[in-house]
Order: sequence, then C-alpha cells, then structure tokens
Amino acid sequence: MKHRSLMLAAFLALGVASAAGTTAGTQITNQASAAYRDASGTKLDANSNQVSTLVKQVAGVTISPDGTPAAPGQQQQAVPGAEVVFPYTLTNTGNGPDTFSVDTVVDSTVTNTVAPATRVVYIDANGDGILQPGERVALPQVNGKVQFQNVIADAQVKFFVVLQVPSSATSVNKVIIQPTAVSTFDATKTDGVTSSTNYAQANVVQDAVLSVSKSVVSSTTESNGDLTVVFRIQSTNTGTQTATNVTLADDIISAASTLPAGSVVKAASASVSPATGVVSYPNDDADSNASDQVRAVFASVAPGQSVQLSFTATIPAAAAPTTSQSPYRNVATVTYTGSTGTVTTTASNTADVTKAPTAAVAIGPNGDPLGAADPTTGAVYTSAEGLTITPDNTDKQTVASLAAGSTVTFTQTVRNTGNSTDTFDLTAALNDLPAGTSVELLRDGVSLTDTDGSGKPDSGPLAPGESTNIQVRVRVPAQAGADVNGGTVVVTATSKVSPTRTDVTTDTITAVTAPSVSLGNTSPSNGGTPATVANTNVLPGNQATFTVEVGNNGAQPDNYNLSGTVTFPTSTPTGATTTTVNVVYYKDLNGDGVLDANELAAGPITNTGTIQPGQEIKLIGVVTTPTTALPGTVTVTQTASSPVTNTTGTDNNDTVTVLQVYDIALTPDRSGTTTSPGTALYQHTLQNDGNTSFSPADLTFTSTPSGATSGWTYLYSLDGTTFFSTVGAAFSDASTRNLLGTTSPATLDPGEKVTLSVKINVPAGAPTESINQLTLTAATTPASPATGAVSRDPGSNPARVTDTTRVVGGKLAIDKTVDNCANDVTCAVIKSGADAFPGEYLRYTLAARNLSTDTLTEVVLRDTVPANTVLAGVSGPARGFYRISGGAWTAVATAPVAQNAGTLIEFAVDTDGNGSIDATETSLTSGSSVTFTLTVRVN
Repeated sequence: MKHRSLMLAAFLALGVASAAGTTAGTQITNQASAAYRDASGTKLDANSNQVSTLVKQVAGVTISPDGTPAAPGQQQQAVPGAEVVFPYTLTNTGNGPDTFSVDTVVDSTVTNTVAPATRVVYIDANGDGILQPGERVALPQVNGKVQFQNVIADAQVKFFVVLQVPSSATSVNKVIIQPTAVSTFDATKTDGVTSSTNYAQANVVQDAVLSVSKSVVSSTTESNGDLTVVFRIQSTNTGTQTATNVTLADDIISAASTLPAGSVVKAASASVSPATGVVSYPNDDADSNASDQVRAVFASVAPGQSVQLSFTATIPAAAAPTTSQSPYRNVATVTYTGSTGTVTTTASNTADVTKAPTAAVAIGPNGDPLGAADPTTGAVYTSAEGLTITPDNTDKQTVASLAAGSTVTFTQTVRNTGNSTDTFDLTAALNDLPAGTSVELLRDGVSLTDTDGSGKPDSGPLAPGESTNIQVRVRVPAQAGADVNGGTVVVTATSKVSPTRTDVTTDTITAVTAPSVSLGNTSPSNGGTPATVANTNVLPGNQATFTVEVGNNGAQPDNYNLSGTVTFPTSTPTGATTTTVNVVYYKDLNGDGVLDANELAAGPITNTGTIQPGQEIKLIGVVTTPTTALPGTVTVTQTASSPVTNTTGTDNNDTVTVLQVYDIALTPDRSGTTTSPGTALYQHTLQNDGNTSFSPADLTFTSTPSGATSGWTYLYSLDGTTFFSTVGAAFSDASTRNLLGTTSPATLDPGEKVTLSVKINVPAGAPTESINQLTLTAATTPASPATGAVSRDPGSNPARVTDTTRVVGGKLAIDKTVDNCANDVTCAVIKSGADAFPGEYLRYTLAARNLSTDTLTEVVLRDTVPANTVLAGVSGPARGFYRISGGAWTAVATAPVAQNAGTLIEFAVDTDGNGSIDATETSLTSGSSVTFTLTVRVN
C-alpha cells in the first residue's frame, strides 16, 4: 500500500521530566484501540496489544555560579593568611543517578595571581551556604579527585571550595580558582574541564574585610497558605582595619533574588545586633513593590567583630511551589568603607526557601468537577450507548434505566485544584448493583494506564487548574435480571503528591430492566403468541411443519438458542414405547409460512442470530415423525433460550396428529465453535424408527461439506474411539463388531439406535468467523422390502443432520508495534531495539485487519500520545485522515501541531474518495487491512 508521511520539520519541546529529559528507567507504555460497526449494525471496540519503550540514561552536569578570569562569578577580599569560602552548586542535569569527580583548578596565568596555600572541598550539608564547623568532613577521593556519589537526576549538591591565602601575599595579589566536574557514567559530560566557566577570585588586601552570610532561620506555612520566612544576615570583619558605614541590605525582589512577585518584608519585623544598628525600610529600587527592601547601618565594625540583621518576609499563598532542587533564592549584601576610603560591596551566599506544594483534587459529573462546591450544574448529555445522563449539583449524575447485559458510559471531569503538577489515582467502587457488574475506567475509549507506577490507573500529570475527562463504563451482566432499586458507582480521585487529599463523585443507575423473549405462533404483536393452538396432521415418517415467531421484547440486542421436541408413542418388536423427535428450525425468509426450497437449502438453524430490541424473526419448525409412530395427537414443546441473558420463552400449545408408517432417523443438527487450528466433535443419533431391521446393505450414507472447506477433514465413528473416513465404513465396522443394538448382532433393529460421532478438524489459517457446514444423510434402501412397505427415507429424501462449525475470534484485529527512529523524525533508518534516549523519536505503527466475513464500517483507529512524549508526526494511506482531541479531520499530508502526552489521535480512511470523513467511514471488506503511524519525541 502506498503511504504518505509528513513530520514536523521544526520540533517544539513542550516540557520535559528532568533536565536531560524523561527519567532513565521510565517505561513508556502505549495501547491503541479501534471502534467499528459490524454487519448487524452493532457498534464494537477492539484493543491492540500494549507496546513498551524503556528510556535509557544520558549524563549531564553543571556547576554554578559561572564566571571567567575577566569577570569572576564570585569575588571576596581577604588579608594574607586568611581563609576564603566560595559556595557552589553542582546539578545532575542527566536523567539518571550518577557519580561526579570534582576537582579544583588554580589559574596562575593572570597577572599578579598566586596559588592558595591550601584548597579543599566540603559538602554544604544543610544547604544554607554557610560553612559550619560540623561540615568540615573529608570526602572520598579517587585519583586525587573528590567524589560526589550517587547523585540522582535533577538533584543538586551544594559544596564549598575553601582556600587559604598565602601569608606572603601582598595587596596587589589575587587568587583565582575554578571547580570542575566529570560524569562517571559518561566521561564526555563535564563542566569547567575544557572551559573557564566557574571562576571565583579572592583579592588580597591589608584593610578591613567584611564577609557576609545569609541563612533561613525558620519558615512557617500560615493557615491562609502564606509562607512566613525569617532571614538572618551576618557580617564579620576578618580584616586588619576597622570598617565604617557598614550597611547590611536586602532587596527580596531583585535580579539577585528569585522570591516570587507579591513577596514582602514584614513591617517592623527587623532586629539588629548590636543594638547600635539603625534599621530602615527604603523604597528606592524603582519597582512596583514598596515593601521589598530592608537595611541596617552600623557606624563601625572593628576587626573580629560581627554584626547581624534579622527580618521576616512573607511569600504569598498563590506563589508556585518549589523543590529543594529548584528553590526560591535570596541574596543579601554588605557595603562598607575601608581605612583608605575605598567603598566595597560584597554579596552573600544564596539563602534557599522551599515552598511545599499544596495538593487538592476535584472530580465530578461531566463539566462540573467541583460538584456541590460550586453553583455549576453539568449539562444533560448522551452517553456513547445513546443513553441520557443527567447530572445534578450534588456531585451525582444519573441514568434512569439500564438493560441487563448492556453498558452505560459516564463521563467524569477531574481537575487539579492544587498549586503544583499532580497525578491522580482513580478507583471505582460498585454499590448495590447486580452481582457480576463490572466497571472500567477509560479516556477516549482506551483503558486508563498507570503512568506513575502506583499500581492504579490514573489521570496522568495535570498542571494546576488543568482538567481532563475520563469515562466510567459500567456493564451489567446479561443474567442479572430486573433490579428496580438500581445502584451506584462511587469514583475516587487520590492525589499522588498528597495521598490524603481525595475527592469522590457518584454515578447512579436508577433501575436495571430484565430482558424478555416471546415465542409462539404467528401474531400481530412482536414475537409469537404461545397461547395459540395449532395442529398439523402427518403420516409416520413425514414432516410436520408449523410457523414460529421469536421476538426480542428486551432493551438490548439478544440471540436465542432454539429447541423443540415431540414425544411420539412408537411400536417395537417387544411392545410400545415412546420416541422423542427434535424440532428443526429454518428461517422463513419471505414470511409466507411455507418452507421454500431456498429456505431449505439455506440449512437449519439452532440459534436465531442477533435480534434487535422490538424486532422478531420468522421461522418454520419441522418435526419428522418416527416411522413407527402410533396414531394419535402429541404435543410440540418449544423453547427459545438466550445464552447471553438466560431469558427463556416457551410454547407448548402446538400439536402433531399422527395418521400412520416407518423410517430411519438421523438426529440432531449440531453447531459449535472452535479455533484455528482446532477440532470440533459432534454426536448424532442413528435410529431405526421403522418396523424392519437394517443391515449395512439396507442403508446408504453421504457426507457433504459446504462453506469453508479448504483443508478441512472429517472422520466418523460409531463407538467414539475408532474413526473412519466415511460413515458407511463406520457403519460396516459396527456391524462386524456387533455394535448395532442389542436384539440381533448384525442389524439395526426397530427402535434401536446408535451414536454417530463426527470429528471435524479445522486447518491452521482458517479465517476467523468462517463457517463450515457438514451435512450427513442416511437413506433407507432395503435389499428385500416387504410387500406394500413404504420407505420414508429413500435415496431421494434421506434422513439428514447438519453440523455447523464456526471459527471464533475477534472481527477486527488491531496490532501495534514501535520502532526507535533515533534522531530522525522521518524514521528513514530504524535503530535496533525499541529502547530510547531522551530526544529520540519513536514511531508507532497501528495495523487493523478485518477478520470477519462481513464488511465492517465506521472503522476508526485511536491512539494516545504516551506519557513523557510529544507528538511529532503522522502518516497513513493516500486517503488517510487524522484528527486531534475530537477536532476537525485533517489529511495525513498536513503535518500535525506538536501535542502533549495524553492527547487523543484518531485515524480514518476516506473510503468513498469525496475528500472528507463521512459518518460511515472507514469501510473494511473481509480480509482487508489499513495501517497508520504516529511519531513522538521522548522528552
């Protein structure tokens, strides 16, 4: 088949799971589905196999802050012999755990630089940017380099580079140093190894030197959701001279700080030590926040003396949550005048603030996730099955009635009402519904998957305020019967961020109605009237026929197994007995009440096939009277019983009046199902219903296959153990081995019967839904008939049975495969294996094939953009179309816009070639197939 493919030439990344993309080891699972109608008009679904792709690990590392020799990222002043502490942050920007070798490089190429007397790396254990005595812990080393071990993806390691200025240094000297990092997983991933990116500089002075540090004393979440943070700024004169006009300052909304908009310094919250400091709250930064600054001025700070400013800031509840890897950061400064009149400003370390996420979820009826919590009431809508569903404002939606054996699909809306991206596990609990009722959670016709590894289906990630619709499909078993009280399904959504945060909504089925069938003689109502009495006169061995109507008075499509029997008084050489004969049913195709030749040729049926609600099927019942039947009137007992709903209809008012002779009987018709390859075994009764014994020479057998016959084989046995290729051979063997009854060893005597077993072997490769019918006949051809004897089963009208074998399987098979296209969105070359790195493309191929013997219509293939991926392209046949989230149909020749995970993509074929997708497309004839692909990029 000719295919066209068009991909996104310029790909837009719409979000990633980590700095380097989706976390290593993540399984990207995906399953497609299809909707279609079969030849009876029944709307059906089919699901594909599930495919899975493992995300592989990539490495990455950064160290910050950055800086060059010409513009160092950090600068401090220090006197000769003093210790200088530079805080840094290492971030694992890969997608898996890694170990990093960290070194410190001294640059002596810049004029007047000197090497430090010592240099060492320590971990900032509490992450406050201030070197505490307890943090001076030696780190493991390999080949002289410090090891930061088992750093998970996106995690940060805060550390210090501590150096000592040589005692011999002078005020013209400086010390320049750079930390470097190398990934152990992939040694090509480094920071600072081949470039000057992390430089810090210590300037040697013989004057006042004020260091400054900032820390978070406490953080408290208030009842209204605001976060209250107490900061402390401390500065110490580590120099040799007194500093004057010392100013500790903080602007919490500035380029150096990342506190969110709306954050303020709490009025009158500042305190100083010593008390000689003068506090102010200026507004001279020319921004719109009049309360984001605080200062404390000290007249002088002697060598070795420390000063301190503490204050409280408020971060608003509406601000987005943060993580320890990406917190809000704040930097303070100290400005002072040295002994020579030089004014110096030094920035502190970053003080990090983590604002915890607030989890909340709402789930409710379609379009109304808040349910009773707001005045909104969802609109009345029609379910996928055509049922009216009515939401109310009490977090409930109701369907008035559901037929046993059918389904109803409720639509729920789930909304993330928290302040951070969250995933919500979804469960459904049944209450008071009939035993065997099942419930399934879906999105766009595809079963919900477990995207977060919790073991429960979930919504997938939802951003704050984002909503999604899911479906709750409830199936009441066909055998449930009526339930006037109905029941409910309670659906619960549970937050992944905070499992204690849940919400529930209720789907109500007011009542369950029972199915119903009517069986009887012709009547003006739907189905026959069993109270009507009908009689048929017949000679022994002849067939009595009568009209039958079967009507489905239930509320769902149903089918019925047909059975009917007549028990005749019969004569045998030893006396009277009884014989029961089955009624054989044929479709009365033209409804004239007469078994026409074409109806007889169509063969008998034992099941009505699907009957829609309010419809009926007209039949002709045939009773073959035993040849030894005694004169008299007997009753015909008929039953139509549903294998789906266990509903049964009976008619016991028809009669047969036997007028008089004898014959051979071969009963009954059989039907069954099997797989390919497989075996079907049927048993029939061969009985002498006449008054003359039969030897093998008196009977003629035939077996005629029809329908699907290629490769099918047939075997016959009268003892169920030894099988022969023909019925005649089996009968002769039975005669030889004295298997033909009990009265005389070599013949089949009046009233005697044997079991004829038929074994049908189905070849491999037989199409699903193919049907084979094997018709067996037995004709009476007595070698020496008595004078005046009537043969009721001559060769022209033999006794017969039909075995109907159907190969079972789905009518539409949908298969799904995945290929790794590496970095090529066109997938010109397929990479071995389906595992993928972040940034690589995966191409999913959806192939649907019609396995039935009928034409399927309205075939629509459905797939969903998998978690941790973004849609990049589609392809399909020349008349292929796709649509996104139920929007307009678009030819596959038009490239799609990038779509996030969870987006529904549907495919169809313009079967009639009119340039659009009509209601009945796609159409697939028996055995035909259609293939589409969608390509995604792994985040």
